[in-house]
Amino acid sequence: MDEDATQLINKLPTPLEESKTADNNSTMPEPETMRIAFRYNQLTPVDSEQKPATSLGHYFDLTKTMSPDMLLAHDVTCWNGGELETNAPEFGSFNNPHYASLLSCIRSKAGEQQFNAASDESSKNVLRICLNSMGSPLWYGKQFSEDFLRFMVLLKAIVRNTLSVCLITVPLHLFNHLDDVYLSKKVRNMFDFSFDLEAFAGQMEEQANPAFKEYHGLLNITKITPFNSLASYHPKTRDLAFKLKRSKFVIEKLHLPPDIADEDGASKSQVPAMSCASVGGKSKLDF
Repeated sequence: MDEDATQLINKLPTPLEESKTADNNSTMPEPETMRIAFRYNQLTPVDSEQKPATSLGHYFDLTKTMSPDMLLAHDVTCWNGGELETNAPEFGSFNNPHYASLLSCIRSKAGEQQFNAASDESSKNVLRICLNSMGSPLWYGKQFSEDFLRFMVLLKAIVRNTLSVCLITVPLHLFNHLDDVYLSKKVRNMFDFSFDLEAFAGQMEEQANPAFKEYHGLLNITKITPFNSLASYHPKTRDLAFKLKRSKFVIEKLHLPPDIADEDGASKSQVPAMSCASVGGKSKLDF
């Protein structure tokens, strides 16, 4: 509803070939050997960039967009608020008919034979569903909370029963101004994974803080629920930050300096001094 889906597809970055990424990884400069602290030569250099354990080939060049020939070679379906569904009995209880129209489009696409779990191995495929800015003000209407939650429940049922994965972006910060103050928590409970991107643009304190000068925002992990897993996954750290480089989007571990000083050289946090003095033949410890 916020942006034309066709234009969004045309802005997708071009993927990099596996050979190029392998060459970039192999041409990393070797660290210089240490002469004094020679024992640290046996330790691997610390790389704060978050990379997958296995190379999946999901590398993109943000300076280039996909060629039209590459897009035509793939099966892409776009929904731009098409015909409103009024006769669908299972989707007819929405106050906003756009939810029923979008669900009908997703259901018809996910119902194809290649996305059926019971189909032959040779014909199986994965349906990738991307919903951009769901729950924005353009989706508001009467009983918005009920429509939005019902849409998420029905969408989750479609994804669970087919070979589908779904990526949804939601402006949850706007939900705090609605009548239903618990809508954000209800929506998060329906997701398997939930991440918040907190950009520094427009926030004066973070931009002025020298600790964040190398980053463009923070990545907050709000929920990780593995599906069909006996043990939950716990990341090594939840302090993550992101920065947008010329050709890629990088997520790194957030490393803060031990002490932050003002421009005049004085430290913001004054550490109390400790000294020993003798009083009447006894020692006194002052803090």
